[in-house]
Amino acid sequence: MMRTFLKSFLYAWNGIVMALREQRNLRIHFAATVLVIVAGLYFSITATEWCILLLCIALVISIELINSSIEDLVNLVTAEWKPQAGKIKDIAAGAVLVVAVIALIIGIIIFYPYIT
Repeated sequence: MMRTFLKSFLYAWNGIVMALREQRNLRIHFAATVLVIVAGLYFSITATEWCILLLCIALVISIELINSSIEDLVNLVTAEWKPQAGKIKDIAAGAVLVVAVIALIIGIIIFYPYIT
């Protein structure tokens, strides 16, 4: 039982690594994550600000992983272009855009007082 449980973490880690190799946008989100963490360390942001930023980071990366999964699933189901397939992919990508824009706004709100 414990071995199966631990294997599930390995499978999840492999999924993240695979997505990082294959998904340009996920690599961009990870690069932004590094910049945000460096900025947080540089400006010595508060514990509350760290919690908010870490939640934003987790949300953006998680939604991007889900979006990538949806795109791969749609590609698996149909190789030909279908309007419904495009709609599904666009909606999933829209979810990433919404979360990323809100995370950016939150980042600006948090870092603006330190920059000015």
